[in-house]
Amino acid sequence: MTEIQLFRRLMTWIAPYWTMFAFAISSLIAIALTTSLLPLLIKQLLDSVLNSKNDLEGFQFTLLTILGLLIIRSIASFSSSYTINWISGKVGMDLRETLFEKLLALPVSYPEQHDSDKLNAYFFSNIDQVTDGITQILAILVKEIFIVIGLLIVMFRVNWEFSLMELLIMLAIGSIMQLVSQENDSNQRTPHPSIGSPLPSLTSIKHIKSIKLDGSQSQESQHFCNSIEHQRNLILKQAVIKTFSKTIALIIITTLLAAFFFLFKQQLNLHMMTAGDTGAMIIAALMLVVPIRRLLNMQLSLQNRFQVIHHIDSLLTQQNESDSGSVEIARTRGQLRFEEVSVYNYSQTCPPLFNLTLTIQPSEIVALASSSDGQERTLIDLIARFIHPSEGRILLDNIDIATIKLTDLRANIAWLTPDTKLLNDTIAANIAYGTTRCATEASIIKVARTCHVTKFARGMPYGLQTRIDTKDIELSENQRQCILIARALLKNPAIVIIDETTAVFNTHCALVDDALDNLIRHRTTLIISPRATMLEKAHRILELA
Repeated sequence: MTEIQLFRRLMTWIAPYWTMFAFAISSLIAIALTTSLLPLLIKQLLDSVLNSKNDLEGFQFTLLTILGLLIIRSIASFSSSYTINWISGKVGMDLRETLFEKLLALPVSYPEQHDSDKLNAYFFSNIDQVTDGITQILAILVKEIFIVIGLLIVMFRVNWEFSLMELLIMLAIGSIMQLVSQENDSNQRTPHPSIGSPLPSLTSIKHIKSIKLDGSQSQESQHFCNSIEHQRNLILKQAVIKTFSKTIALIIITTLLAAFFFLFKQQLNLHMMTAGDTGAMIIAALMLVVPIRRLLNMQLSLQNRFQVIHHIDSLLTQQNESDSGSVEIARTRGQLRFEEVSVYNYSQTCPPLFNLTLTIQPSEIVALASSSDGQERTLIDLIARFIHPSEGRILLDNIDIATIKLTDLRANIAWLTPDTKLLNDTIAANIAYGTTRCATEASIIKVARTCHVTKFARGMPYGLQTRIDTKDIELSENQRQCILIARALLKNPAIVIIDETTAVFNTHCALVDDALDNLIRHRTTLIISPRATMLEKAHRILELA
């Protein structure tokens, strides 16, 4: 994409907040206008100070005008800083939410094939650079350009020959300053770590399969959005405090300068001097240094930002997970039949399978013995249609799963992993998760009793409505596992997949073990575990060649 296209993409992200954007532009133009007028007013002030006539009223009027102008500039500066940080924070939050929803919608192979550091870069350092780019673009392309134009008009109005010479000198000085400060600017462009509470991690993407099976994309996205909204408010608050302190300092300095000029006028006792024009030119020249320097540094800075925008856009244009199924099904019996199924080099995380023929009867519990190649993961990925067979077909109750609607197929499957992260919500909301989030209170209480969640929930302040993200509530690992099992049971799946490849259920705890038994009773169950206590629950153990 060209820089113009990338700039347009950035503006589409800003477009939903056009009212705040227009207010920010107006504030920046006000800053530029008040800054440009200062040299002229200071010229009048110096002429008034050095005038031999006793023009105290004119001096006071000019002095008050300068004070008023600086106050207006301070207010505009505060307004622009607040609105720009507000817009950049909102855009950053929108991008994080959009990227998170995109990851949830992509095939599971995408997050599995990309390391967590790269994904974290998309959500944190990359988006931070985009939001910083919004601030720079607004400040440089609006404020600095208008300041330079305004100051140049003032200088050429006072003395165009001297102004031309002074401008050439300043351009030379600015070029030298750019070379000297290039290293410092590169450090400033380096993303800073987040301030305050850390942004939410992407651990839920680790369990993307469970999320997709449970249909909980919107629920996970909402909780992610709440977390980044909290972080945005912290950053915005710090920006307000920083800008407010600068504003107060500027007002104090302005007041001190006004007092100095007033005393200076009194001491000179109206002696006439002719240095007004010279003072205005010097002040305008000094004020031009910073905006010209920023304009000279603009190209390199914006190129880095546009490169990040390109990376984000490339992720957003990835193809979502497709659904070619059209057959609608209700709850199935859970019979699975593999007919000469083979998978060839699908991905690094899915080892190949060759000519697998297998029948799993309804309510049968099958343990998949862990192999060195990890082929059992490929088998359960096939069942959930996270991948597709290269040859052969898989039947669910004599229906080819390739023809079944994806939502209906996954509504019949529960994928249970012990280290799944709970939501920062109530216990009941963590049980009623995904497609079951609108479950009745009676059904939630029923599965909570079956999985022994009520045994520890009774001792909490609000029972099942107790939030688990408060500092006073700390769940044990056994309690968390009981909640996860209750979540799967509320879904009432025909097929249960218990995956212990990354963590294990504490079957030594009687409550957890009994909850697992209640879940897999009368359900087709596939267990991936190296532990004897889990393998003993199986009717048979399947070794994949």
